[in-house]
Amino acid sequence: MSLPVRNRPFAEAAEDFVARMTAEHGIEGRLSFTAFLRRTAERLPEQTALVAGERTLSYAALFAAIDQAAAWLVHEAGLEPGQRAALMVGNSEHYVIWYLAMLAAGIVAVPLNTKLVGREVAYQLADSEARLVVLESEFLEVVGAAEAEAEIAPRHFLVDREVLPPVLGHDMPPVPKITADAAVYYTSGTTGRPKGVIIDHRGMIFMVLQSLPCNEYDHPKLVYLSMMPLFHIASHVMTLPVLHIGGTVVIETYSTERMLQVIEKHAVNSFFAVPSMLLMMAGSAERFDHDLSGVRVIQYGAAPMATERMDEMQALFPGAHFVHNMGQTESVGLITSLDSARARAKNGSIGLAIPGGSRRVVDAADRDVMPGTVGELISQGPNMMRGYLNNAHASAETLRGGWLHTGDLGYLDDEGFLYLVDRQKDMIIRGGENIYSTEVEDVLYMHPGVGLAAVVGAANELFGEEVVAFLQPAEGAVRPTDEEITAHCKQHLASFKVPVRLMWLDDFPLTATGKIQKHELKRLLN
Repeated sequence: MSLPVRNRPFAEAAEDFVARMTAEHGIEGRLSFTAFLRRTAERLPEQTALVAGERTLSYAALFAAIDQAAAWLVHEAGLEPGQRAALMVGNSEHYVIWYLAMLAAGIVAVPLNTKLVGREVAYQLADSEARLVVLESEFLEVVGAAEAEAEIAPRHFLVDREVLPPVLGHDMPPVPKITADAAVYYTSGTTGRPKGVIIDHRGMIFMVLQSLPCNEYDHPKLVYLSMMPLFHIASHVMTLPVLHIGGTVVIETYSTERMLQVIEKHAVNSFFAVPSMLLMMAGSAERFDHDLSGVRVIQYGAAPMATERMDEMQALFPGAHFVHNMGQTESVGLITSLDSARARAKNGSIGLAIPGGSRRVVDAADRDVMPGTVGELISQGPNMMRGYLNNAHASAETLRGGWLHTGDLGYLDDEGFLYLVDRQKDMIIRGGENIYSTEVEDVLYMHPGVGLAAVVGAANELFGEEVVAFLQPAEGAVRPTDEEITAHCKQHLASFKVPVRLMWLDDFPLTATGKIQKHELKRLLN
């Protein structure tokens, strides 16, 4: 099926985009992120904003609930602007309401990963000095254990048990300054202890304006399926812009068969997924039982899509365009984007700098390197974090020279498209040779019997490091023998890149957004 080509206006200079958006949207003075989104409610009050299970909220109803929660935060909980409140809520309308209520009241939201255990929650609650925890009752035990370990006692509000009192006309604090802190997001901890990333209201607003053209939200009646964990910055980048343009957000929690049903039931025309989710959909026995032809754009990220799997995705969603977005928490979720017009011609690339953003590839001295030369990706833009909470040293190191140093290694081609090859921490150095784990992983994914693959370095007295591959069989496939996998790798890789050990796992350690936790895999080596 031939799909129309979409071209996006990425040619505008970064500073011109920022100046134009600032003027068009009045991004100055006192303006909270919630107030920015409220403009849509005033324009389209009866439009459906959220669908969560059997519950539906119009824009008017959504913002009435936000105002009710904001009033409670100030007048019942006694929180003051600038203080922090944690949010441990699963995917539901409650998350959206309380997150935006906190920002409306000038309270700094601290979203917590709902998969964390007590020890991990204890660190984040103590580090953020949260005065309040808004949570669901299923997380009471974890939060209680965390508070006991950290020896703290913040107030609780249970969204699934307690009822908010009506708003009684209390005065609210002034709208926060646009440069005030809006939220603290803790990094996923794929390389160690999480750091609290501070984002201000201006950064959140520009996140919306910069992501709209990247996400290709140009459907006149956008119905977006939000199935990634809402606490994660990636969900904010994809979900909250929908509320700015008056679309409908369908909130769900991912399970393969359930998502196929929901896409058909609600006529979903856009969603974001990590490649592992898409692969599970493509491998589902129910994949042809539902009408998925209405999906018009699929954003993916958090991990690369093996080039050999793109045709499977297109067959499952024949009317869809595919967009590859890349970013990190420190960039409010976006740095580069590969538009659907170039999804195949440039497959493997993570695209160009987003509107209003700049990116460079540099050496260890922060000097630009030539096209084709691997260096560190650094970025700059209005969506950049303010710094790390309680960690001035890491803030200065990551933001040195006014650029966000991502820790990602990549190179530019002659047309300026960026290709990632590895995280600095994931690169394997064997006998002086640099081995990029993603290159080996791409070859492993070429084998039809491999469902998940991750490559790490193991200590070796002679060579310094050796290549080890962790594997999971493809769903419904017979597990290949180690000899088959090794022969396959030898066919496509230089001998020094071929894994010397293969370790098969039933389950991979994943973050809530589907990223493989390589530091956990390295522990298994010991």
